[in-house]
Amino acid sequence: MSAGGSPIHPSVPALLFTPICPHVLSFRPIVLPDATIVRITVPAGARATAWASFDGRCRVELCENDSVVMRMSKYALPTINQVDQSIDWFASMKRCLNWNVRTLQIPFG
Repeated sequence: MSAGGSPIHPSVPALLFTPICPHVLSFRPIVLPDATIVRITVPAGARATAWASFDGRCRVELCENDSVVMRMSKYALPTINQVDQSIDWFASMKRCLNWNVRTLQIPFG
């Protein structure tokens, strides 16, 4: 969420594509169906190479006609839930984002 992505409930089979530092204002996070395959290709005749970074760990230079393909992993990410997956998720969102919480405001002066 710190990158500006949308919160998605854990039981929703979706792929969240969130651009980091896009160079255009119209590029927003996109929620896609879990069967979607996203391919980003550097076009032939591009004026320069492109760079891709994966989880901020490694940087790869992409030349003409190179592609990056993204798809949903066939392996689920296991999580530990105290109660129920939905209850834990909503409680966590409420706690972290202060949903439905009125914060005390200090008056001016």
